[in-house]
Amino acid sequence: MDFTYKIKKAFRPETYNTAAAARNVYRLRWAMKVAPKKIRTLLSVYLDREQRDLLRARKKKLNIDRLLSQIDGQALGRIAQTYASGEQSIWTKYLDARKWLIRNVRLLKKLGLLIDPPREVLDLGCGAGYFLFVLKQIGSRVVGVDLDHDPIFNEMVALLGIERLGLAITRRLPLRELGSRKFDLITGWAICFNNYDNEATVWDSEDWDFLLNDLSQRLTPDGRIIFSLNPQLDGRFYSEEVGKLFARRSDLMDGRMVIFTKSRLDSTAKRTSTAIRPQTTNAR
Repeated sequence: MDFTYKIKKAFRPETYNTAAAARNVYRLRWAMKVAPKKIRTLLSVYLDREQRDLLRARKKKLNIDRLLSQIDGQALGRIAQTYASGEQSIWTKYLDARKWLIRNVRLLKKLGLLIDPPREVLDLGCGAGYFLFVLKQIGSRVVGVDLDHDPIFNEMVALLGIERLGLAITRRLPLRELGSRKFDLITGWAICFNNYDNEATVWDSEDWDFLLNDLSQRLTPDGRIIFSLNPQLDGRFYSEEVGKLFARRSDLMDGRMVIFTKSRLDSTAKRTSTAIRPQTTNAR
């Protein structure tokens, strides 16, 4: 029974989206191929339909050169030439498409998202849009959220064909612009909207609680949220107070990365006091 529990646990969304768990899935798939038919049949009995489908799923293969071929190289060159000098030149590092495609393909592999790609994805602070672009190439429907004051990012998301909403993620204000759309995956990489670099205005636990409550309403029943945080001025990724909130409401805390699932957020919302109520503020 303990073995059965471990097998089923390996296929839960909140656990297989880590590098170690993804490797375990690959190993189990290999074991299923070489195991005698009776053992394969017996093991399959203990997995539900979704888990069996995941076990049989073929990992999506992404070729970097093929991904690059989907980007207009001449247009990318024009963008690079336009911003080669001046105050915007510090952002031209995001025009190295090969580098950022490689980095994001590795990220998808680490999270196990090439095994079971999400259908609907929202990326908070999408920047140039490479993460969403790669997901789009394997069939996901994607939308990004970010401020629209950076001309390089504006041109890049347009070049990559990424749908983006130009808006700020503001403390204790719901993201009503998203409407009624539901997402299988909501992400935020190297998050800046929590004012991590400003000790006076960095988000507290109530600010985070509000955002989590708002985002949980925008998840599909099996949806999840993955946040990767920037270190604050004191070197920590979050305060002790915020850490306690994450520990209560998340499924996994691994350094800068925190993973939440819809089921966990819903079950812990009853024990939190932060309701989704409008608050007029311009703080970001």
